[in-house]
This record gives sequence, structure tokens and C-alpha cells, in this order.
Amino acid sequence: MTDEQILKEINPVFLTARSSIYRFALWGDETAKKIVAFLEKDGPKELFRNVPDKITDPARLVLMSTLEARYRTMGEILNKENPGVLLDIPCGYTMRPIEFAGKGIRYFGADLPATIADMTGAVDAILSESDKKYVHMVSADATNPESVEEALAGVEDEVCITTEGLLSYFTDSEMDAIFETMRLVMKKRGGCWLTPDREFGDYMQIAARVVANGDDEILERFNMYRAEIAKRAQSSLGKNAFMSGTLDESIQYANRKGFHVERINIGRYLPDLKSFEGIRDGLMDELREACINLSVWKLTLEDKSNEERKSVGFQIDTYTEGDTLVMEVSGRLDTLTAPELVARFGEAGKVRIDFSGLDYISSAGLRSLMIILKKVGRENMSVVNLKENVREIFETTGFAELML
Repeated sequence: MTDEQILKEINPVFLTARSSIYRFALWGDETAKKIVAFLEKDGPKELFRNVPDKITDPARLVLMSTLEARYRTMGEILNKENPGVLLDIPCGYTMRPIEFAGKGIRYFGADLPATIADMTGAVDAILSESDKKYVHMVSADATNPESVEEALAGVEDEVCITTEGLLSYFTDSEMDAIFETMRLVMKKRGGCWLTPDREFGDYMQIAARVVANGDDEILERFNMYRAEIAKRAQSSLGKNAFMSGTLDESIQYANRKGFHVERINIGRYLPDLKSFEGIRDGLMDELREACINLSVWKLTLEDKSNEERKSVGFQIDTYTEGDTLVMEVSGRLDTLTAPELVARFGEAGKVRIDFSGLDYISSAGLRSLMIILKKVGRENMSVVNLKENVREIFETTGFAELML
């Protein structure tokens, strides 16, 4: 498998992130057009050719509007917050480094290495030499505090962290890990964490009702399309404890993790959207009014007394026993490290994976195991010596029945 094929399998939202920047270019965003031009400098990407230039189905327009509404609303709120340092994780393919460099704001965009490579090239091609000093594109995994800390090495000022379109895809253990990452970053530097994710699922339903204007067929198509997206992402959207409970339960979850929650009203910051141009007069005013009870969450630290978590590195040691490849894995198997597991496996016929040194596995790590399982078959693969917390992740996700 190529590196990109591995990324697609391990991180199913990788392609969605790429198509997003193309959608903004089609909406007329000049910065997005420049980024797409750089990405297509060696010829049009197949992915971009498959994105339709114009969408007329109102149900699909609602889905597209969610991307635009989230990005534009967060942009308005960030302008109000006016941070000195912004950590955008995962940044995806975004206009933000170009926009914020022009304002003299230090921007740290963190994502998968392949995304960072593309965005680094785009930033270098677009920004002036004087503005480039404000932008830092770094590889990091939001569930891995060590990688985020490495990305922010040397930063001592308060940090404003944004996570957009990420939290719905997490398992419970991954959600615990990202809260710990944010706590450690903010404990050291201060600042805040902004995320629209908890309530933007409700935005989609509200926007669908406003756009449908009583047409049940539009609502049915919208629900069907949303289910298709969840299936393609190999995820049940919003099923972790933080995303699936009531708002009060989610606030209590954040409080238990040491965070205070301030809800910033979406309706007051939602700008006019290109997505809905020409549908009907007054639609945006209706949508803003309908969103008046929805919020972006601003989280700040309440409890700064907890000890720092011990840093654990990732390592794979391999050797053979007869015709079996033995892989001893230690540290964390997550979005950043899972591709290495697949690459190191190669084309072995039989494999035993020893997790005696593994401290954590994310859904990306589990998918890397599925790639190996599909290659060799159940009878030729064994996963052994799991720590109790890792075994619990296997059991709660259903992977124990497949592999243990």
C-alpha cells in the first residue's frame, strides 16, 4: 500500500479534509483558490475532479453549509477573541494560516504529516517572507499530548486552541485523551479551547428544517445523506460520552475534567453563507433566529492541581520466530503512529503483535490492525499481552471478538 492509501484506511476523514478546501474555492474564497492552485500545480487531483461544481439539492446544500457555517462562525469568534497564539488541531486544508498571518497572529496548524506537507508547501508559495514567520505547520495528534507539546515547543504565551469537526469521530477513550491534552497545554500556558463540535450536529438539523420549509422529502434525503457520511467515515457520529449526552451532562463531563464551560451564541456570529445564496429571501435571518440557542463552547481551566502525565514514546521492535513475524509495540498507537505499524508489517504471512508495552490505542490504531487482519486472515494473526486499559478499549469497540 502507498502512504496515501494507508492514510485513507487509518483516517477516513482524510479525503473529506482535502475536499473541503476545494468547496471553499468553488464558493469564491480567494485564499482557497490559491491553495487549490498550489495543490493542483502538477495537474488536477482526482479527488477535486469528483467534487461537483454546483449543488442544487437543498438536502445536500445543508450538509455543505455546515462546513461553511462552522468555519465562518469560528472565524468571527476568533476575530473577537484576537488570540496572540492559535493552535488549530486538526487544521486540515484551511485558509486560516494565510488569514491569521496577515493579522500578525502566530498560527500553529497541526495535523497528519501528509496534510502538513501539502499545507506547508501552500503557505510557502502564497505568503510573503515577512508573513511566513507567523505560521508553523506541525505534525501532531490531538489525543497525544507529547506530540502536541513538541509542536508548541518554545511557546510560553497563552494559547487559543480550536478543534473543528473532530470530536464526533472519537471513542470514549480518545475523548478522555484529548481533554487531557488540552488540560496539559493550558495548564502550562493558559488560554482557552474553542470548539463548535458539541452543538453543530444540532445546527445541521435546524438548518435542514429551515431550508426544507415544510418539505418532508428534503428532510428525509438530508438524514439519508448524513447516515452515508457516517458510514464512509467508519464511525457512529457523536456516540462518545461527551457528544451523546444532554448539554448538562456534557458540561458536567467537561467540569469533571477540570474545565469551565462558557457557551458563545452561534446565531449572533453566523454570517451570510454562500451555500444558501439564491434559495429564498430572508433564509439567513430565519437561520440565525433558529440558531439562537446553539453555541460554540469556550473551555478554560478550573483545576490546575493535577500532576503532569508521564511521557511515553512509541516504538516497534520486530523479529521472526519460524514463519511468524513478531511485533512488540510500546507507547501509543494513534493517528500519528498507526501508519508505521502497517508499514513495518510489510507482507508477512503470519504475525503476532505483542502489546505488553502499549499504553493506549486509538480508533486509528484499531483500523491499522484491521488492515493487517484483512491481509493475513484471522487464523494467521494474534494480538497478545494487552494491558487492562487497552483490553477495555478492544472490548468496548467490539475488536476483542475479532482479534483476541
